[in-house]
Amino acid sequence: MSRDRKPSVNSTEPPVRPMDRARMLLDTPKAAKRSLNLSLRTSAIVAVTVGMGMAGLAFGDPALIPQIAPRSEIDIRVGRNKQSGRVEIYGAIGSRASVRRDNGQVVVRLPGQMRPDLGDIRANPPAGVKSVDLKSDARASELWLTIADGFETHFGREDGAVFVQIDPKAVDDQRPDDGKSDGKVVVNLQDLAKDAPKPASKPTDLANPSRVNRAPTAPVVALDVASVDGGVDISFPFEGPAAAAIFRRGDSVWVVFDQEVDLRLPGNLKDGMIIQDAQWTRNDGFTALRLKAPTAGSLSAVNDGLVWCVRVGGKPFDGHVAEVNVVRDDSSGVPGLNINLAGATRVAWIRDPSVGDRMAIVPARGPIKNLSTSRTTLEATLASTAQGAAIVHMTPDVKVKVDGDLIEISRPGGLTLSKSGSGLSPSDAALAYKNALYPGLMNPDWSATPPEGFLSRYNALQAAAADEGNLGSAAPTKARLALARFLVGQGLNYEAQGVLDLLVKTSPRGQDDPQVRGLRVLARMLTGRFAAATGDLASSQLINDPASRLWSGYSEMKAGRYADAVKDFKFGLRALDQFPLEWRARIGSAYAFAALQQNDLVTAQAMITYAIGQAQSSLDKLGAYLVDAQIIEAQGDKARALKVYQAVARASDDGIATPAAMHAAVLAYDLKKATSAQTLAALDSLRFRWRGDDTELQLIGSMGQIYLSEGRYREALMVMKSGGQSFAGQPQATQIQASMNQTFRALFLGGMADGLQPIEALALFNDFKKDLTPIGADGDEMVRRIVRRLVDVDLLDQAAELLDYQVNHRLDGVARSSVASDLAAIYLMNHNPQKALQALWNTRTTLLPKAVMAERRILEARALNELNEPDKALDVLSSDNSPDADDVRADVYWNKQDYARAGAILERRLGDIWKKGGPLAQGDEGRLIRAAVAYSLQKDQPSLTRLSTRFGKFADTASAPDAVRVALAPLDGGTLSAKDFAASAAANDSFAGWVSGMKKKFRQKDDAAAKAASAVPPAKTA
Repeated sequence: MSRDRKPSVNSTEPPVRPMDRARMLLDTPKAAKRSLNLSLRTSAIVAVTVGMGMAGLAFGDPALIPQIAPRSEIDIRVGRNKQSGRVEIYGAIGSRASVRRDNGQVVVRLPGQMRPDLGDIRANPPAGVKSVDLKSDARASELWLTIADGFETHFGREDGAVFVQIDPKAVDDQRPDDGKSDGKVVVNLQDLAKDAPKPASKPTDLANPSRVNRAPTAPVVALDVASVDGGVDISFPFEGPAAAAIFRRGDSVWVVFDQEVDLRLPGNLKDGMIIQDAQWTRNDGFTALRLKAPTAGSLSAVNDGLVWCVRVGGKPFDGHVAEVNVVRDDSSGVPGLNINLAGATRVAWIRDPSVGDRMAIVPARGPIKNLSTSRTTLEATLASTAQGAAIVHMTPDVKVKVDGDLIEISRPGGLTLSKSGSGLSPSDAALAYKNALYPGLMNPDWSATPPEGFLSRYNALQAAAADEGNLGSAAPTKARLALARFLVGQGLNYEAQGVLDLLVKTSPRGQDDPQVRGLRVLARMLTGRFAAATGDLASSQLINDPASRLWSGYSEMKAGRYADAVKDFKFGLRALDQFPLEWRARIGSAYAFAALQQNDLVTAQAMITYAIGQAQSSLDKLGAYLVDAQIIEAQGDKARALKVYQAVARASDDGIATPAAMHAAVLAYDLKKATSAQTLAALDSLRFRWRGDDTELQLIGSMGQIYLSEGRYREALMVMKSGGQSFAGQPQATQIQASMNQTFRALFLGGMADGLQPIEALALFNDFKKDLTPIGADGDEMVRRIVRRLVDVDLLDQAAELLDYQVNHRLDGVARSSVASDLAAIYLMNHNPQKALQALWNTRTTLLPKAVMAERRILEARALNELNEPDKALDVLSSDNSPDADDVRADVYWNKQDYARAGAILERRLGDIWKKGGPLAQGDEGRLIRAAVAYSLQKDQPSLTRLSTRFGKFADTASAPDAVRVALAPLDGGTLSAKDFAASAAANDSFAGWVSGMKKKFRQKDDAAAKAASAVPPAKTA
């Protein structure tokens, strides 16, 4: 069914006013047939529907069958007039659309596989749009608008919707300056009123001439602004009586007077916290002030005859407030509504610039008369007010008329009202939603059982919420908030979350309401979903709400962020006494615990005393006493604290008894009243009695410390590792992980593991190296120390495995080449020269220190000699005449059976030590024996005689005297046999000597690194 929009002769709507004329380009609707169902959903732009068309076919995959999106998901609204057009997209999906330009076309991209309904915009596109196409694929749908020549577009986001504005191109020198360069239209109410000429008033403008205060000149009204607890008081001192209408719509607070006055706004009105912006205009006998106050909760007013005072936020004014009566009127033959509003003057028709629709506002004189609960029909909504009446969300044919104290709301076909009228005049006042004093406050009376029973109240609230939800994304939210609040009060918090999540999904603007966010915080906090509540708690709507800051502090305390928790608790403390008793006790205990962690014992003691006094149930009292015992322990009275812990440990609730028993066990151990075995047994049983929260982490940390104090490193690391893995991300788990890292460092860098057997130390390292080996130089040094211990006990395979991982996965540059030298030495010690060469050759690099290059050269020559490549070994040694190179060169010549050169090199290595007294060093004794054997094999008697003359005296003090005597014996043999000569040569194993020397070098490297580490001063800690 549709109706023509021709105004009737008796219409009470005002004529075109200057403000409306100034906005003709944006707001004048075309005369056309209108779909009733579509017009009911209009809020921001009047959408005219002339027919429903078929949506365009997708150009994507033909196998996909897109689903037409419901209006709750994608709601395309079109505004039309002769010069310009506007497209707005609402809904859960529509509000997330993105817009771009593409070769003269505007492309609106809608995520997901749902397709929008394009019947209206295709059948009757707005001015400036030549055609509308739709392209879809599996990821999104794109709406392509072809723009006609002579038009320009700008787009953006506003009031929860994506918009595209199509306007005629303006001549450059006549283009209006809106003060913006980003394409956003900014409407200033005062400028619009000044720019447009004021037409002569018509008699039909005055609904009741006797009550209109006209002034030939606009008197000045200077506003007075004062800050109150959590809000702002704004006073309007008039010279005579004035009528006012005061109400909230979205983020804005409207104050409308029935007089034209010149408002003087003080500088402190826009404080940036509660009031972010202010705009005003006067026209047609009215003055309207619009305040942007998204975070303010309550709105109230008082009037003493001449002065109106409006309070935005904070505690509402005390005093009597008369509730406006709304009744059904069937006297005209069709349903209508009457509002009994004493002192009503006339109707002010004002267009809301932030929404785009018109409002009928009726100011009234004092005393205060409000409509506490909004009333909604399919054709109009009676907004909740702090004073006067406001009718919004109207279809174009709704008429509003003031007749004395009666406001008549009607339409030619009648309003769509329920037969019983219960939705407008509830028989049970409890069904109506009233704003809480603070958005995040939970009133004690919410949990009361309804007199009519739970099911009756629930069914009534559910029906009202369903009816409200069916009105679309622009519907009010009071009925759904009433249902969610009832569910919270009855302990059905998950169900309340579902109601609120659905409300926000279907009505995205609901997130701008502090009451919605505050109630959702309650539902999530009461189910332990502290992290999920963080987004709402940090929103601009709740940041100044003291009740919400208490919940924020409670959440921070649970997360271990005690400093932030104390700040939030302190900010919200003034709202604590408004909470139910059980939550006063719990929040008080949480505040005390957070203060204790910050070493603020004075605040902790004061808050725990308050919590114990507020607690009603025995479990709440025991929970408070548990915190009290920790405060007593921190104050130094451990004996008394132990008695309190033991008393609380007898609680019937394991959530309270387990941490009390844990503290009692640890404190008894500290006081020498229990052995470590008894304490560990008690803690271990508690660990498996209570799982999954901070108590288990404290148990794990306490057990780990006791194990460490007894040198049971494996048990300590094992128990602490279980805590770090199970509670990753929690602050206490981070502390346990830090303790494990510190313990691991102390074991393998600080020398604590030196008391363990090497194989035991290796097993311990292998079990935890993946998680605990530090990155960087400390980790590399840790590995080298373990390698040294393994080399000492000839666990060469295990040592090589550790160094091989270092070389191939952790190191580079000089460090890699240096460690590769150690790896090659271990391979040689393990009779694996081929791997030694691979380790050296794979880590070749330039610009190495000379000492590293020399060491690698000697190791490479030794490996080549072991592989029977003596000539290549000599080439590698080249001109290196260092003692180590001479030792390898002697081995090479010995391997080539060039005993003359081998003997000469060995004798040169002995030098002048024959001139000194005392026994020979083990290495020099070996060189003497081998030099003598080499001369004997070469049959060089003079050289052998020289050695015998010089070194014969050392035979008596040698570690192998018989071997020295045999080697130095003359070639004629004397009394020595060939068997003795062979035994002498066998006793002198040059390889064994080299291995012994390499082990000594490994120990020397380890000692040098330890001394260097100890010389570095410890880092300063905060």
